[in-house]
Amino acid sequence: MQITEVAIPVPLHNTFDYLCKDKVGIGSRVKVPFGNKKVTGIVLSHKDKSSFTKLREVEEVIDHEVLLSKEILTFLSWSANYYHHPIGEVLSNAIPKNLRNGKPAVIKKPGEVHDKVLSSGFELTNEQTFAISEVIKNSSEFNGFLLHGVTGSGKTEVYLSITEQLLKKGKQVLVLVPEIGLTPQMISRFEQRIEGRVVAVHSQLNDTQKQDAYLMAKDGDAKVILGTRSAIFTPIPNLGLVIVDEEHDNSFKQQSNFRYSARDLSFMRAKFANVPLILGTATPSLETLKNVIEKKLIRLTLTSRPGEAIMPSVDLIDMRSQPSEPLSKPLIARIKHHLSEGKQVMLFINRRGYAPIYYCTECDWQSECTSCDSKLVYHRSINRLKCHHCGLEKPPESSCPYCSSHELKILGYGTERLEENLESFFPNAEVIRIDRDTTRKKKAFATHLKKINSGEPCIIVGTQMLAKGHDFSNLAFVGILDVDVGLMSTDFRATEHLAQLLVQVSGRCGRGKYKGEVNIQTRYPNHPIFNYVKDSRYIEYAKTLLSERKDTKLPPFAHQALICANAKNKNLAENFLTEVAQLTNSIEIDSVEIWGPVPGVIERKSDYYYFNLYLQSEDRGQLRRLIQTFYQHVETIKVSSSVRWFVDIDPIE
Repeated sequence: MQITEVAIPVPLHNTFDYLCKDKVGIGSRVKVPFGNKKVTGIVLSHKDKSSFTKLREVEEVIDHEVLLSKEILTFLSWSANYYHHPIGEVLSNAIPKNLRNGKPAVIKKPGEVHDKVLSSGFELTNEQTFAISEVIKNSSEFNGFLLHGVTGSGKTEVYLSITEQLLKKGKQVLVLVPEIGLTPQMISRFEQRIEGRVVAVHSQLNDTQKQDAYLMAKDGDAKVILGTRSAIFTPIPNLGLVIVDEEHDNSFKQQSNFRYSARDLSFMRAKFANVPLILGTATPSLETLKNVIEKKLIRLTLTSRPGEAIMPSVDLIDMRSQPSEPLSKPLIARIKHHLSEGKQVMLFINRRGYAPIYYCTECDWQSECTSCDSKLVYHRSINRLKCHHCGLEKPPESSCPYCSSHELKILGYGTERLEENLESFFPNAEVIRIDRDTTRKKKAFATHLKKINSGEPCIIVGTQMLAKGHDFSNLAFVGILDVDVGLMSTDFRATEHLAQLLVQVSGRCGRGKYKGEVNIQTRYPNHPIFNYVKDSRYIEYAKTLLSERKDTKLPPFAHQALICANAKNKNLAENFLTEVAQLTNSIEIDSVEIWGPVPGVIERKSDYYYFNLYLQSEDRGQLRRLIQTFYQHVETIKVSSSVRWFVDIDPIE
């Protein structure tokens, strides 16, 4: 019998040894006893001896053909190491649920292959041609590229042209997008142009579809693998290129369990496979810009839109001189004008529901969540108050619980109320609302997009879901509401995100043969951010932010880690982190600053109290050493079983 090292999906940082009488390959799944359960694990190595005294036996070898190749195992091990996350959980996270549960690795429904290829239908610009040739020229080794193109400049066409050439060489291509809503649009573009199989990888597929896509990629049958952040872990034996579209987007960061950044991991995925990486965006993140400045990435630019399309004009509406209504008079006038021209209009507000505050006019009582430190949002269509953090729902109070007054009103507005306002101003116009509430049902988002893409005049109302990558050819006007929240935030990244959002939302319009128009409503028209956005000078603004971050020693000029603890008993969570702070302070690494513990931005969520401890250093290696040492000694802290805690490397919240 041979001794086999197995990774098991448990929150422990060690692996386990078993005896195995059958021949089993490294990267194969095995069924093993663990405690009083049987679990599916992944074989990591074979050993001559074990540090464990009494070894149990492998009960079943599931895979007689290796599931995880050496290359993908190396990548996943690196990821587990970097994010200080248990290897068993990382490996489990990387494979579809059916395979995690030990089901056979067979393709059930391969689906059709699109072999009718259409040409692009327009000529490449000189900038597009140059970008394509630069990547192809450097396609036989790892090279990082930032494809920095203004919105609507044809970045997707660059991806398609490079992919076409690499597929002729027998390569496969991995394309990551930030939102599930963008996958159907992107998939149809690739299917129209690519000879061969294109598969999707995202959370809205059923378990069989996920397994089939995974196995078709692993077998080399799928030529293009297109998905959201989890697609970064797909095994791709002939990988020739990694593309991350809208690289600046926070959706690439996983915020639960294994907290990885698919954008950051794309560097290592491309490096291990020795292939080029393209990060595409109109609004590069500060981390990416710093990499360009330090020559870790080559910047390729697309400065104009192809054909006759030109960038939209951007104007501000000073809300200080307007009545306190969601829609200003100038905004209503512009909407009316564009609808009369047979064009589409989009209004952006990053808040769903009808109104964010339900309150008493007599004593100022406000309806709050009983489980979270947050206000309940009123949803008029279902006449319910909802918490957007824990999901609590209840009917609105008919009288104030404090003073018994019946004078209860709503304050503020969200997408639902905006939709109602628009219907009263424009009774003959179709209003299409796109937010998490209207896209819950399967295919609802696709149905909305189909309507918009028909080009019929309409008013589109939506949240951040609309800011990303969509190409609406008949959209002539964009109105942006309630941006001032982003100027008031305590988050040091808030203005970077606001600038990206304004540029991205503005870029949805004017993609046809006419110049689009953007109006931004604000009470702070003199804020410098607006001058940069109006003049399409995002990079200059980003450089001023980089300079500020350098002076204040904040990311990307420093590296951060977050240790978060939560418990239903407030004191238990805080006391645990106080002990963690004492432990980390006792580790003699002077170059790491330790702040906290401090309450979370929302201290109580779903009846759990959250506390954070922040670690920061300009030296990533020293920060890493401190966290490794912390893990070696964390068992010296007596922690209540009711306290949950985790470490988040490179946190963004």
